[in-house]
Amino acid sequence: MGTKGAPAIETLTLDPYFDLELFMLLSQNKRLDTATAELAEECWRRWHDRMQGRRIGNQGQGYLLLWLEESVEREVNSTWDEAPSRAFTMNSVAQSMLMAVVREYLPEVGGSGCAPVPKPTPALKKALKEIGVPWNDNATLARQYAMLTPFPFKGSCGICYLKEECPNSERGKG
Repeated sequence: MGTKGAPAIETLTLDPYFDLELFMLLSQNKRLDTATAELAEECWRRWHDRMQGRRIGNQGQGYLLLWLEESVEREVNSTWDEAPSRAFTMNSVAQSMLMAVVREYLPEVGGSGCAPVPKPTPALKKALKEIGVPWNDNATLARQYAMLTPFPFKGSCGICYLKEECPNSERGKG
């Protein structure tokens, strides 16, 4: 448990599975050629141990924080100029890794279609900074491939901090 007022931070053991359907959706592919499949498999294998996860909170209330280490960001970003198609595939693999873990810990996200962003409390911001994945003022995390969502699942669009700006939320559609 964390000190009084500070949330506990628990390191999670992660072993995401490769969800081909999710990868194809994120990479906007209806079919995979051999080169794309090989690149996806190679990135998944290399990045598997670069996935980090923490449970932040006390007494069953809290957040799930997932991110890929900065080396993954650098690798993907350095590929965009030289091989945009390759970089897009790599980007889709990174996103697939995050979503696979989210769905493992919060299967309800698959049904709702969304892992809502929580409102950043001062205690949450402090914990994120302590972990090394601080909250930015523009409602993002300091890692390019990162997700933060309530844990356990508490709902989707209705509780999302970004619901006013999200084109997928009910408010954003009207």
